[in-house]
This record gives sequence, C-alpha cells and structure tokens, in this order.
Amino acid sequence: MNKKKISVLGGGSWGTVLAYLASLNGNLVYLWMRDKKVAEEINQKNINKKYLPYLNLGSNVTATSSMEDISESDIIIFCVPSDAFREVSQLSTKFIRESSYLITATKGVEKEGFKLMSKILEEHYPGNPIGVLSGPNLAEEIASHHLSGTVIASKDKSLRDCVIADFSTDFFKVYENEDPYGVEMGGALKNIYAIACGIADGLDSGENTIGMIMTRGLGEMGRLATDLGANPQTFLGLSGVGDLITTCASPLSRNHQFGKFIGMGLSVDEAKEKIGQTIEGLKTLKVVKNISDEHKVEMPIVDSLYKIIYKGSNLDGSIQNVLGKDILKDVEFIN
Repeated sequence: MNKKKISVLGGGSWGTVLAYLASLNGNLVYLWMRDKKVAEEINQKNINKKYLPYLNLGSNVTATSSMEDISESDIIIFCVPSDAFREVSQLSTKFIRESSYLITATKGVEKEGFKLMSKILEEHYPGNPIGVLSGPNLAEEIASHHLSGTVIASKDKSLRDCVIADFSTDFFKVYENEDPYGVEMGGALKNIYAIACGIADGLDSGENTIGMIMTRGLGEMGRLATDLGANPQTFLGLSGVGDLITTCASPLSRNHQFGKFIGMGLSVDEAKEKIGQTIEGLKTLKVVKNISDEHKVEMPIVDSLYKIIYKGSNLDGSIQNVLGKDILKDVEFIN
C-alpha cells in the first residue's frame, strides 16, 4: 500500500475522526489545531480528550499546532468552523503545493454574502483540485464504528477516486458526486431545519410534525439551490435528504440541541451557553435569510426562525410559529 501524507486542519470531533479514518488505511496523518498543549497531549496519549476521549487514534496520527507540518501533503482537509475558514485557508497558503488535493469538510457559509467554503479555497488556491466532503456524519457514531456514509463531490475524478480509496473502511462508505456546489449547499442548509426540528422536539410536537418540517425544509432547500445554480436532484442523496434526516432527528446534533432548548423556553443566549460549541445553523440562517429575500425565493421556515431567533418574536409554545405561511405545492420540480 502506498502511504500518503494527509493533513486535517481542525481538531474538533469531525476533524479528529477524519484523521482517524485516514490513518486506518495506512496513511501518515497530521491533525492541525491551534492549541499546542492539546496537540502535545494527543501525541502523548493518542486520544483527543476534549472531543472523543474513547477513541484511540493510533500511531499514524500526529497532532501539531505548527502549520509548517502540513507541507508536502497529498490531501489536505479543511475542517474548521466556517467563521474561521478564511483565516485558516489564508494561513496555510505558504505550505500547500499546487498538486495537493484540497477538500472542505466544513458545513456552513461565510457571514458576508453567500459564499460557501469551497469558493474561499478557489480564491486562495486557483490551481489546486478542490472537493467537498459532506453527508450524515455524526462523529461520535463514526468513532464507535457505526455504519456511516459520506459523499465526496468534485469535478476532478482523480480527487474523488483518491478520497474514496483513502477514507473508506468497512464501516465508513464514501460515495462520489460531480455536483460540489449542490453537495455543499445541502450540508450547509440542513442545519437550519435541524434547529426547527429541535424546537418541535422541545415543544413535544410529535413525529408527524418532525416529518413535516423535514419535508417542507427539503422543498425550501431545493428552491434556493435551483435559483443559485445547483442541481436539485443532488438533494435526493446522502448530502441532502440523508444529512437532513440525520441532523434533524438526532439529539447528538448541536443544531437540534439548540432548537430543543429554544422550544423548552430558554432564551437564545441561554441555549448557546448550554451548547458551548459552534452552532453553524445560526450563522447560516442569517445569511440564507438575506439571500432568499434578495432572490425572492419563498422560504417560510427560514423567515419564521429568523424572526424568533434574531428579531425576538415570541414562539408562544406553538410549532405553527416555526412553519410560518407555507406554500401549498407538495413536491417541487416534478415537471
């Protein structure tokens, strides 16, 4: 087996489990993070105590706080929060060669405008092959070897083949897609509807309500995606409906947890404090609200959540106030 040098930027739970998966295929993996002390502790104990304390990373994973260590990497995966993505992408420019495959595994959009993470990579690395990794991927379950699947999307066939070979295991399946924009949009937008389903959960609304929110949310996602140039059929795959179902239904999702606290009556600040980690859906909600208004795309759930979270509208203990004034068409894009 040809060992590759693979670097993962971001030492959270998702970055840690990606480093672990790459190491299982015999690759030499560098896990970059800002905190030098945490990196040293990981190297001493082979465990990321803060995020996945039960996962032994093995000897093929080296944690580092020095960006220089990612030099000469064959594959570099960016797995940092969206609000830090541009900074980290810029920091790494001195150490990335043009032949390296660059992949974003971050689900979110930049605060200013509607710029996805792959677009930031294209700005900084116009000569590199770029891909998007996204799917229904709860890190804790993957670390426990529960069967899971993800999607690698890129226009570059060799990049897709490489990621499939280097990250697939008997419990982690990697599928390919040629619509990176659609795959990335699915991963970003579904966080909004996970918040809505969390609110429904907090209100004890029932399974019918959860199913309704997911389905209507998928319709909203498809309308915006089509307007912005993505293929709505992409949303029928793992990175669309698969990720939507997992994130909306799972209590492990931070976005779902946040919404549940709101449904239970906590304030936005109280819910944020209880989560204690990045809630990507909150940032995405604000950006998507702006872009949907600008493009005149109907997104009733987005409109309602924005009023509740950013304008202080009262939930009044009713999930109807999350669904908003919905349009009557059941299925989009039939004709």
